Amino acid sequence: MRIAVALLLVLVAAVPALADEPEPYVRKCGTSQFGDLGRGWQERAVVAGHVAFIGMSERWRPGGPGAWPAKVIVVVDPNAAPTVTVAERSREHAALGYNNVRHNGTGVTLDQGTQRVRFEACHPDRLREPWNRGTQFGGYFLVAGRRCVYIEVATQGKIIRRVLRFGVPRCARSTTPNA
Repeated sequence: MRIAVALLLVLVAAVPALADEPEPYVRKCGTSQFGDLGRGWQERAVVAGHVAFIGMSERWRPGGPGAWPAKVIVVVDPNAAPTVTVAERSREHAALGYNNVRHNGTGVTLDQGTQRVRFEACHPDRLREPWNRGTQFGGYFLVAGRRCVYIEVATQGKIIRRVLRFGVPRCARSTTPNA
């Protein structure tokens, strides 16, 4: 038993990122929603592997101090379960609000959100048009001010990095691969 505990401690010490990251908040198929996004919705989305983000806009404006909810629909390919994480460089100014964040049209604190969410998609609905078969999850990005938010999407054993724009016309590309 002592050997197993010692090996576990060595493993945790050797991989500090695993020790620091909390388990992601999980959104399951049963918490999804559906709305016809219209043909060509993918052209308006930021896509990262099996997940697409719809709703970011350079016209988005926060209403004052604090973090403001920006409605972003997350669409996940059928049967996929990607994990979306706010990248370290954006955590001071952004969080994910897919954990039932409540707001009344005012700013909220970032700690009301979470830094990681795993979206577990439903099985494909063959009755829908092929372009509209993804599982939709409603929620928010909580963003303090107009800015770029850097995210990481873990899907199929890969990390895909993307930059989402909230109230800004362009963002600097990340210096990391897949950005």
